[in-house]
Amino acid sequence: MTDQGKTHRQPARLKRLIQLLLAAAFVWVVVATVRTLTPPAALPLARERVASGQFDQAAELYLQHLASRPEDWEVRTELGLVLAEFDRPRALVEFRKVPPASESYLEARRQIVWICLASERLKEAEDVLLELIEKAPDDFLPPFQLAELYFRQRRAAVALPLAVASTELNPDHAPAHFLVAELLDDLGRTSEMITPLLRVIDLQLDHYAAHLDLAYAYAEAGQPAESRREAEWCLARNPRDINARRFLAQAARDEGQIDEAQREITAALATAPADLECRLLEAELLLFREQEAKALERLRPLYPVHASDRRLVALLARAAAATGQAEEAAKYRQQIQKLSE
Repeated sequence: MTDQGKTHRQPARLKRLIQLLLAAAFVWVVVATVRTLTPPAALPLARERVASGQFDQAAELYLQHLASRPEDWEVRTELGLVLAEFDRPRALVEFRKVPPASESYLEARRQIVWICLASERLKEAEDVLLELIEKAPDDFLPPFQLAELYFRQRRAAVALPLAVASTELNPDHAPAHFLVAELLDDLGRTSEMITPLLRVIDLQLDHYAAHLDLAYAYAEAGQPAESRREAEWCLARNPRDINARRFLAQAARDEGQIDEAQREITAALATAPADLECRLLEAELLLFREQEAKALERLRPLYPVHASDRRLVALLARAAAATGQAEEAAKYRQQIQKLSE
């Protein structure tokens, strides 16, 4: 190839290069213009608003997205979560729209439960929880939540199997074990509370309520040494806990340490002079010391308010009889008879 041929081709190549650069520049200008004129997609903007806590603005952007994609159930579930932050009734409406065939259905149903429990829509919460137990049998949370719901409704016998099932599905969930203990107490099976409460403490060593309930359960089970240990653990952390103080007094009484028991119950009553349980234990100690007149004096003011408490009426009858108050003792025995009918 001659030098002259090369000279003719160079301008042609340069021309094509310039044309390509101009074409690329034109395309870039067109793309930039389109991007400028086209509004950003609503969904990314909605998620940005959520991240910055602007939930009302985020909800409107989610609705813009759903206007053209109404069956985007995952996004509709996101919208429900956002609405739950400031408008629970609207959140329920969105969650209820998610159909059973959707992958988001179970999550939407779980969110319905949370909202219904928080807003006292207990019938709907119960219905959805029963459905979740059937459709997600390996999930420990629905039986736990339903057991809690029944516990609030004083339906301990129905709640207990659900709470136990929840502990079996997730043995490391301390609240479920604690709920089992509370339900056993409601059912009068106090000594059985010990096992689930010990499990709670295994999982959460400093669970104060579990230690306090253990003091009570051990006392009811006739294990004063163990009850004393738990009561002292509580009092070391909260010296003003009258229940722990009373359990310590009971333990001392059951161990034959009457003077110690008297000191502890006196200390408890100094904090809560109207506490019925403490007053009853005080009366028992006074009767044991053959101070019946003092016991009667301390118990009489409680009768108008607590006439339906069999323990109080029985102690009043004993104290009145021991002090020769025959008519008064007869009145209390008649009240016991009425309470037994």
